[in-house]
Amino acid sequence: MQIELVVLPDPERTDPLNEPAAAGLEALAAALGAEPASITDWLSAAKGEAEHARAVVPAPDGPHLVIGVRAESPHRGPGAPSGASRAWASGLALGGLAAEVADGSPARIWWERGEPSLDEALWRGVRIGEQRPGSPERVAPEPVFAVGEPVPNDWRRRADAIRWVRELVELPPNLLGPAELAQRIVEYCGENPAVEVEVWDAVRLGRADFGAVLAVGGGSSRPPLVAHLKVPGDPALPSIGLVGKGIAFDSGGLNLKRDAGEMSWMKSDMAAAATVAAAIRLAADERGAGSGPTIEAILPLCDNAVSGSSARPGDVVRHPGGETTEIVDTDCEGRLVLADGLSWLREAGHDSLIDVGTLTDGGAGLRRTGIWSNDEELSARVVAAGERVADPAWILPLPYGEGAALESRVADSRNAPLDRPDTGRHAAAYLARFAGSRPWAHLDIGGTAYLEFPIAGFGEGPTGAGALMLAELLAHDGVAHRR
Repeated sequence: MQIELVVLPDPERTDPLNEPAAAGLEALAAALGAEPASITDWLSAAKGEAEHARAVVPAPDGPHLVIGVRAESPHRGPGAPSGASRAWASGLALGGLAAEVADGSPARIWWERGEPSLDEALWRGVRIGEQRPGSPERVAPEPVFAVGEPVPNDWRRRADAIRWVRELVELPPNLLGPAELAQRIVEYCGENPAVEVEVWDAVRLGRADFGAVLAVGGGSSRPPLVAHLKVPGDPALPSIGLVGKGIAFDSGGLNLKRDAGEMSWMKSDMAAAATVAAAIRLAADERGAGSGPTIEAILPLCDNAVSGSSARPGDVVRHPGGETTEIVDTDCEGRLVLADGLSWLREAGHDSLIDVGTLTDGGAGLRRTGIWSNDEELSARVVAAGERVADPAWILPLPYGEGAALESRVADSRNAPLDRPDTGRHAAAYLARFAGSRPWAHLDIGGTAYLEFPIAGFGEGPTGAGALMLAELLAHDGVAHRR
């Protein structure tokens, strides 16, 4: 039998991120009847000489060809843009391959274009083209893990969360409108009874003053919705409110996008809603029932479309709590719907607030999520959580004086500047006012959630960035459990 490809852990790494890779290596060695050292010896010898290496591993029934790459690839430094680490990919690849070898199945090739890729190791789903046209149904993907679960359950849960986010973001917008996205969130998060899930329709949104969501979604034949998630926790602990932007497709509205290249991947503008949903489900899975802080999330789900009922530049919308915004750019819709969610959660009395959106280039490039915050402790905790799970972020300063560019004569503020180019810092300055005095962090995953071209070992498309960072914060951040 020939094993055509396998991703191996770095034998010199001893940190916890390498544990699943080591477990996968042991499972593979056991399936081959070989010693783990016989696989890692050649890897150590090849280190520093070539990224790709070959070795013949002795086994009872004859030699097995192994082609591999060490996990610490030069193509992926500590700023890799995905929400899953190299070690997780290695562990999944090794463990899944070991199960296939043990079952006598043909070995899989888990590689793309000669570079490390999580697409095959973490997300072994069918191509979108295999869907039946016009049907929301799709062929069921192969399981991420084979029988036997050669890596621990917590790694499996995390890999599945990333797969779920990436699968949703990759779905075409004709098959994933607001209603379909809401249904997917209900099904996925509802699998854990600790997560309470509701879907609010336009009538309820009107009663609650979600004026921005109704305005942004008003131009589409697919009505706007909000997915409301809650995980009850210890009432003595500080609660956390989250908002995730869920624009199923963003045309720009009446301020129509002019870049066809950008328009082509605007199906990914709902990535933040999927990211927050996956993080909450994962946090609920990893922490005990009723433990940790109460978590509540608002996920606005709508299209930003063009029609006779589209929001117009000059319109004024009202947010929960009564604050108003003058819309001067309908393509700055993400911050509008996030403002609704932040206002609602602030009025609900949550101790800290986090919003997530694909608003701009992210401010921190394609390898790290940009964070703007009014609270140094909260932003530091978010970054630390990301570092623990190889889902990196970078703190950016809130701009001084940019609030003046967002002043309006007819409302409390406008959603974009008119006298200078709009950037991520303007979105942050706008959203900061809706958090009030509460500790707040704004995560812009616009640069990391969806890649337009291969970078850092990841192919074009969705990455799942931000999901593990938030899940780690919600489930395991001890600092968050103190008032």
